[in-house]
Amino acid sequence: MPRPSLQLTAFKTMLQEENYVILDTETTGLKDAQICQIAIIDRHGSVLLNTYVKPTHPIPASATAIHNITNDMVQGAPVWSDVSPLLLPLLTGCDVIAFNAVFDRKMMHKSAEAVGLPKTDWKTLGRWWCAMLAFSEIYGVRDRQRAGFRYQSLQTAARHYGIRVNAAHTALDDCLTTLAVVKAIAAEKQTSDPTDRPHMNS
Repeated sequence: MPRPSLQLTAFKTMLQEENYVILDTETTGLKDAQICQIAIIDRHGSVLLNTYVKPTHPIPASATAIHNITNDMVQGAPVWSDVSPLLLPLLTGCDVIAFNAVFDRKMMHKSAEAVGLPKTDWKTLGRWWCAMLAFSEIYGVRDRQRAGFRYQSLQTAARHYGIRVNAAHTALDDCLTTLAVVKAIAAEKQTSDPTDRPHMNS
């Protein structure tokens, strides 16, 4: 079996410390988009934040078809300028796990831009780790288009570990599924010790 990368080894070591939070977002799209739901839980699965967010433009039908969040559902929700300050005490100085950390941070930045907030450098406030990169290495399918492993979905990770998914593509349920996945990763045998502590995001 190939030796795990330093990033994966460090990720597993961080999980053993059991002092992390998990974040997930649902958005109005994939590129020029905003957050319409965000959730954060702790390592026990306790909910620290779970809210819809009203974007500055309507949620397109293509996005609703994925996460079932409608414009009516976010009509009375707080806007990002109200939600963003709530994140600071929850993420600052923490190990923050997201299944696609780069995407979630990008959407946090896009949401701030849309409401005219100054940029918050979330990557420096907390230590971010990408569970998608960690699992993709464990799954082990090489990507022929680039160096590294082919990205795998949260649903694939759940199936791999026999985890039941109750409601895919809601922020809270995806947080809970990610928590179950990272606990399964943590339970796997640690094969080597890290020589440094890189973050699992690209």
